[in-house]
Amino acid sequence: MALGSKVIRMMSLTLLITFTLCANASFRDKALSTCVNDTMAKLNLSSLSSVTKLKCHNKGIKTLQGIEQLSSLRYLSVFGNKLTSLDVTKLNLLTHLNVAKNNLSTLEIAGLSNLTELFAFKNKLSTVDLKGLGSLVKLRMMDNQLQSLDIAPLVSLEAAYLWNNQLKDLDISGLANLKFLDVKQNPMPDELYDFYDEQVGITISHDGNADDWK
Repeated sequence: MALGSKVIRMMSLTLLITFTLCANASFRDKALSTCVNDTMAKLNLSSLSSVTKLKCHNKGIKTLQGIEQLSSLRYLSVFGNKLTSLDVTKLNLLTHLNVAKNNLSTLEIAGLSNLTELFAFKNKLSTVDLKGLGSLVKLRMMDNQLQSLDIAPLVSLEAAYLWNNQLKDLDISGLANLKFLDVKQNPMPDELYDFYDEQVGITISHDGNADDWK
């Protein structure tokens, strides 16, 4: 019994070390390492490539360098951290991405063909390349500094929340699935509002009809 107990303890220690090494191997940010490690331990996972969902909210994370090691990741939520730039283009299985309430000035997501939901509100983004995001259904990028945004590649888009930005124009032609658009608090001309009001089958909230949304 004593030998068996010793073997079990050694195996448990080896597993714990494996968790720690896998999670901490190439992550520069200690807060990210801790979050990944805790996630793996909770789900009893032994490798980074086994992680499919990662939720790290309000952890003080400053960089996601090395995140591509989570090659099977489908759900990533890093709401409320301290990220200033982010490139997740190698995580091509992602379906949900939440990077809201950071300090992002750049966000690289082009080519994420499986992404269906993108939450990137309350950042400092001036533009984002949305090419290759043909599966995106919901987009939330309000409270940024967007000056231009090409949403033409978002052929599956159903709802977009873009209020409180610096957009002067937004082309929605060709978006057959679009049902709701919020562009209030953007410096758009009345002519564009008139065009929006003529669209059939789409609910569009803008400053020209602001009284209707109180």
